Amino acid sequence: MYHLERKTLELQNYQKEICQVHHFEVGTLLHYNYPIKVFQVTSKLDHNVKKVIKAYYKDSTYDDKKIVKHFLSEVAVLATIHHPFIMSMDFMGSFPRYFAYVMPFYEDGTLTKVLPSIHQEMSDEYFVQLCAAVNYLHNKKVAHRDLKTDNILITEKKILIADFGLSDILPTEDTMATKRKGTVVYMSPEQFLKRPFDPFKCDMFALGVVYWCMVFKVNVLNQDTMEPMMETVRTKLSPTSIDRLILTNLLEYQPEERLSIFKLIFLMEESCFSHRIAKLKEQRFI
Repeated sequence: MYHLERKTLELQNYQKEICQVHHFEVGTLLHYNYPIKVFQVTSKLDHNVKKVIKAYYKDSTYDDKKIVKHFLSEVAVLATIHHPFIMSMDFMGSFPRYFAYVMPFYEDGTLTKVLPSIHQEMSDEYFVQLCAAVNYLHNKKVAHRDLKTDNILITEKKILIADFGLSDILPTEDTMATKRKGTVVYMSPEQFLKRPFDPFKCDMFALGVVYWCMVFKVNVLNQDTMEPMMETVRTKLSPTSIDRLILTNLLEYQPEERLSIFKLIFLMEESCFSHRIAKLKEQRFI
């Protein structure tokens, strides 16, 4: 008990130190899974300015090299990607006992929060934006590897993909991976096989799960008992529905049969999504 109390006190001191360095006041704790802590802060100079700090604490009981690698991997990705539908990083810093980076604060919360009340028009808009962001990432050879509704932020009627803590920059789109990571239910079936797999195709399966949640207005993680996702698609969606066509091709068990992001966007251009795709292409977001 004493060790836990001492560790908690140390974390509180580090948190205050980060805010002093960056002239912030500590606000709401958003996420805590030691050694990573995410909290909302307010500028001391202007209380209308709110930010989020993500801190990686160094601890002698943890493998420091692993923490360093994790942090540097995330900031390396964030430093190289710039897209209107992807979370940005303001700046980062390294201190003797922790690493931290600062990012914007989005008050509307996550896609998970709005799922029960999301309407068709907004769902379509969000999904097209999400596809544009994934297309950008894959063109940059970045695999997110943890796409889920909790990692998609909502602000000003647009989405932002967040949390690149598990992402990888891969040499080519043909690069195979062996390390399993990400929320289990969002993993594609091949993640459970003991053989190399395509992280980009895993992203596409996860994109299918996110869209499934949007179509049926429920977070799959909150379902205690649920029939297989594909069974829900078959029984509740019309055979001619574009939603059924998209979900069937993204939730495909065999990765080689699954749509790539390029083929998905091409398919959507021939459907009711066409005007939204065209608009984003005009803005050079796709």
